[in-house]
Amino acid sequence: KWLKMLSQWNFYMDRNYRKIKERCRKGIPMSVRPRAWLYLCGGKLLMDKEPNRYEDCLRADGDPKCIEDIRKDIHRQFPLHEMFSSEDKPGQQELFNVLKAYTIRYPEIGYCQAQAPVAAFLLMHMPAEQAFWCLVSISNKYLEDYYSPTMEVVQRDGLILQ
Repeated sequence: KWLKMLSQWNFYMDRNYRKIKERCRKGIPMSVRPRAWLYLCGGKLLMDKEPNRYEDCLRADGDPKCIEDIRKDIHRQFPLHEMFSSEDKPGQQELFNVLKAYTIRYPEIGYCQAQAPVAAFLLMHMPAEQAFWCLVSISNKYLEDYYSPTMEVVQRDGLILQ
């Protein structure tokens, strides 16, 4: 059911959105969960809209301050997880790439430590480019202004929860 729905995503989004909600509430099967996340958060739309953007961001130099901050934080993300346990593992390099690409795509936001665990979690479940677009979509839609330099929204939400 999920594979059929994902293969006809635009149809379901436009004409049968209730079916998507219903199936999400029942639970997304583990085998399609990463792909479903990409579609559900809107990352797939962004990826299709800018097909070479991730690679372009990887080739760019980036802000030296952001690069330095990312390098300092990489080893702190899920240090016991197999993907991120050492620098020779692909997880740390992919995490660096995703975070660097984000800072290049959104230089006005730059890098925030709170992005790293989200990006690392996404990388545990999907390829780097998909993780990048999910991070972009999640950050811009659901966590809008959470990663801004002043972090006003985070502080406000913290006060509300307090």
